[in-house]
Amino acid sequence: MPLRNHFPASTWIARTLIGRTARQFYAAIIVLLLVVATGARIYSFRLTHRIQRVISGLSKLRIDETTEDEVLRTVPFLTRSGQDWHVQRNNEVGDVDSGVERVYYVTFSNKESWMRFERFADRFSSVEYSKGRHPQSWILTVAGLLGYRYIGFGASVVSLDGKVSSVRYGIADDLVFPEQIGAVVSVSSVHARWAPHQGGFEVPSTDDESPQFNIRGDDEYLAVSYTPDASPALKSHAFQVDLSCFWSLLGCRHARQVSPLLWQDKNAVEAATLARLKSRDPCPDRIVIGRVRYLPDADVTLLESTGFKTESANEEGLRVDEIGTHYKLVEVLRGRSSRWWESVRVSATIPYPGDYERTLPNTGLRWANAGEKVLAFSNLSFDSCQVVPATPSALSSVRDTIPAPRRIEDELVTGLQ
Repeated sequence: MPLRNHFPASTWIARTLIGRTARQFYAAIIVLLLVVATGARIYSFRLTHRIQRVISGLSKLRIDETTEDEVLRTVPFLTRSGQDWHVQRNNEVGDVDSGVERVYYVTFSNKESWMRFERFADRFSSVEYSKGRHPQSWILTVAGLLGYRYIGFGASVVSLDGKVSSVRYGIADDLVFPEQIGAVVSVSSVHARWAPHQGGFEVPSTDDESPQFNIRGDDEYLAVSYTPDASPALKSHAFQVDLSCFWSLLGCRHARQVSPLLWQDKNAVEAATLARLKSRDPCPDRIVIGRVRYLPDADVTLLESTGFKTESANEEGLRVDEIGTHYKLVEVLRGRSSRWWESVRVSATIPYPGDYERTLPNTGLRWANAGEKVLAFSNLSFDSCQVVPATPSALSSVRDTIPAPRRIEDELVTGLQ
């Protein structure tokens, strides 16, 4: 007896699911998904192609040399800001270079449509925010597999008195606010690094190692700032990006996918920093030169030790002996003096390059005998080499190094740098 006579309902369901009409429906769904996926990837490809053209143009600009007319011929899609800015010196910014500043900018993104889509996803699925920056839900996952993802790009060129003074761009794969912190890769040129009102900021040991090409970050983002006199090879790395992950099957999962060369540079700087800090000369003169040239907020004083002594301290119930050196001021070489240097205790450990959850022994100068002279750096928070021996070459480095220009666009913004 035919099987359909024993199981009529099951037979009907099976025929419905695999019959001709069902197969046509499945085929239509597959075709629709292919059309959607292809359309989304074509859109992403065209958008990333525009971004590549802008970045390529930015890479050809020469700081303090390229004129505004050359900028417009070299970088496509730029728009001039509506108002020029007459930069003047004041108490907040200090001794900045004055003149007429003009901004050109360009932005590409699918921000408006993506915000609508995120609201839709939030209504019909549970959106989770994990340790990473990207929200997760089954709707967002399906959209990503189909090739629909957030893409954000912004670039600007600042001119001072008709010549390029600053170049910046950022690429984002996640929409957050403020939008600057959503960048997976951000690049900016600087002349010097400073804060308003000389407010101070932290200077990692890796910045000391590579003052002309600072690079920070992790798997989630890479941030680079380079000076005009950085090596051409390193500067070229800042403008070599691979945006194919924005329209690939799995999307952009790591910052190193977008800029593998910058990832290699970051690892190389951290390795060089670690080797220096473990060496017999952890604070060479080139560190002093870099600070004097590129950190105008750093105060430098020449001190003479009047001797050191061991003092006991209580750390969570444990007796710890600390060695403190007492100094007297000899000369203020740059900036302002501080009575804080009358008694100095230098930590036995310093942060591990690129990983603040680890430490390594401080092999730098920790105390000085009576009569010995040192150079002390203050106002900024240095991870290492806050006090260095005042050798003749180190003194010459401070006295002979010409500081880089202080430009208004290089001002560090708290929370975004």
